Amino acid sequence: MGNNGHLLKAFLDLIPSAVIVADQQGEIRYFNNPARKLFGLSEEVGNKSLKDLLPLKLPDKKLQTSKKVQVKSIQIKGINYELRSIAVNTDDFKGMIILLTEVIEAKVLRDQLSEVSAIKEELEKVIDGSYDYIFVTDAKGNVKRINDAYCRITGYKREEIVGQNIYDLAARGYFDRAVSIDVIESQKTQTLTQTLKSGKTVLVTGNPLFSDTGEFIGVVTNGRDITELNRLKQEVKLAQGLTKHYQKQLLKFQLDTDGDYIVASPKMAEISDLIQRIAKVDSTVLINGESGVGKEIVAREIHRNSLRSERPYICINCAAIPDNLLESELFGYEPGAFTGANKHGKVGIFELANGGTLFLDEIGELPFYLQAKLLRVIQENEILRVGGTTPIRIDVRLITATNRDLWKMVSERQFREDLYYRLNVVQVRIPPLRERKEEIPVFVEYFIGMLNKKYKLSKKISPELIDGLMAYDWPGNIRELRNALEQAYVTSPGAIITDIKLGPQQELRVSKETNGSHPASLSLKDALNQYESKIIKEALSMHGTTRKAAAALGVSQATIWRKAKQYNIELNEKGEGT
Repeated sequence: MGNNGHLLKAFLDLIPSAVIVADQQGEIRYFNNPARKLFGLSEEVGNKSLKDLLPLKLPDKKLQTSKKVQVKSIQIKGINYELRSIAVNTDDFKGMIILLTEVIEAKVLRDQLSEVSAIKEELEKVIDGSYDYIFVTDAKGNVKRINDAYCRITGYKREEIVGQNIYDLAARGYFDRAVSIDVIESQKTQTLTQTLKSGKTVLVTGNPLFSDTGEFIGVVTNGRDITELNRLKQEVKLAQGLTKHYQKQLLKFQLDTDGDYIVASPKMAEISDLIQRIAKVDSTVLINGESGVGKEIVAREIHRNSLRSERPYICINCAAIPDNLLESELFGYEPGAFTGANKHGKVGIFELANGGTLFLDEIGELPFYLQAKLLRVIQENEILRVGGTTPIRIDVRLITATNRDLWKMVSERQFREDLYYRLNVVQVRIPPLRERKEEIPVFVEYFIGMLNKKYKLSKKISPELIDGLMAYDWPGNIRELRNALEQAYVTSPGAIITDIKLGPQQELRVSKETNGSHPASLSLKDALNQYESKIIKEALSMHGTTRKAAAALGVSQATIWRKAKQYNIELNEKGEGT
């Protein structure tokens, strides 16, 4: 008996089942230790016949090639056994192999086999249910197993990969680099970024497998599609950007509505009442007014008093965005909609404002081709992204504003008539500052207070300047007043602001002496009168006529005549100052 025979005999002696080998004549050629003990056989085979031990039909002398196992139950010494037999027909041996297993032991084995099968099935489900792909090779790089995720991520079929060698797959261009190869060659954990033939990028980690004896037996690789991770990262980035946008809008809202909406005149009181009424409905609002009167402030006041006050408020100046970008900014775009577009697409302003209020300032500057699209949004309550085919439902309160005559633009075919009527459901006209000058002292106090709070100072404006501020017409309205006050505030060397620029060429200034008297020694009224008289005299002297002086000071000629009479300023016969 060769080495292989000895090894086989040693193995058969270790198994708990009885094994008997008989030739065609029924002569026993071999039995293992459990068979010897079961039948009381001697150590040597001898001349025992199979029929002496078991009631079995001997194999046909014309043995056919068959791998079918015959199974039957027998009883030996009062114990039930499961007998398995198979005919053997080879060049080296012809006969029968018998396997006897005690029924109880057989049941245990079957239970164990069933348990192992269940564990195997569960393990397979876990592997195939993994979000990450799993790729298993043996020590030589032969692919033993892949899961469903591998097929999903790579686009390869099981039959393309399983059974192949990793070196061959890499050579055929299935991937640019294989982490399994690195692990096989280093027998250490390796991580790399892998580019697949499909164009996807996958982050893969390969871990070596070792037997209990420390022998390297294979590699298990886990891979995750970082294309999807990048998409999620982009979405998070977008969400963070939206959060910052909302925070910025909220901060702006808080800063501007703490006091900018000032009601200190009958005209603004009427507008305030109108705001309270229209805020509770969702009708579109068109705000008219000159530049700088506070149209955006009124829009935010409508939103703040509306049922949407807790939802987004977004303001867009249509004149500040180039025409070729305005459509994508308003409505967003799908991935790859145009050259240079973000590959993940972009959410538009209407979607950002969903559930809240969108304020479109300078609506008269909206390109004609976009007016039709805006009209559809108002009518259908849905938008269509640039490059998109699926409408997106929205719920947005629309407020618009303009300093232009939209009806005139309609007549000149610069603005759609149907859109005009849809926007002009409720109209709010904000009067310019020159029509509500009684509010100027209130605005002055408020803006100076805001500047003191901002710069942590306690500056004040000279009372002598107030009358001059009220005499000026403020073509830039509240915005001009605010800017003028801030410029005076930051350039004033002392705690009292004594001069301020009005427009590009005009300046109000408190002189150190007013008719020989220090301003502090006079009442406020007298100080203002002295200063106003001085200003009018200087204007008449500089410009020569009451008409020119009035134009320079931003008042009417009648005001100059009236003030000259009040302050005893002599005029010549032609109305010129002396």
